[in-house]
Amino acid sequence: MPSVSWLPERLNRWLTVERPVTYWSFWAALLRLVPLLAALFVAVFFAVGEGFALRSFAPLPYVFVAATLGYAVRAFDGLGVLLSLILAAVYGFLLWLSGVGTALLSQPTPLLSALAALAFAAVVAGFSAPTLHADRGAENLERARREWQEE
Repeated sequence: MPSVSWLPERLNRWLTVERPVTYWSFWAALLRLVPLLAALFVAVFFAVGEGFALRSFAPLPYVFVAATLGYAVRAFDGLGVLLSLILAAVYGFLLWLSGVGTALLSQPTPLLSALAALAFAAVVAGFSAPTLHADRGAENLERARREWQEE
């Protein structure tokens, strides 16, 4: 990813996805955001309360899974697609088991709608990740498709 001139160098390196972009490097880049999101969760938890914080932040892992699923589909990475779908199913089961999933669906918050839109944007961003990170051109997609067909 090209450098952004107005960002401090350390922050720019922290937000940059390593090249070449792979399913795992994409996950690693997304997981680097966890400390920032955890701090935001703690702030909301203490400012508003436990119930609102849980309902607001519980769907967030789906945004990560959606982005990696989009990337895996773009890269014809069957293992990545399978892992993303398994993670989504396991996380959904855990939400259902804990009762948070039922609370989310019975008392939706405006943030839930925003996160649903963000998950859709994450799928699109994941799908276009090689393009976003300077691997422009259809030849990369064509090469990945050929490699997938050969396997």
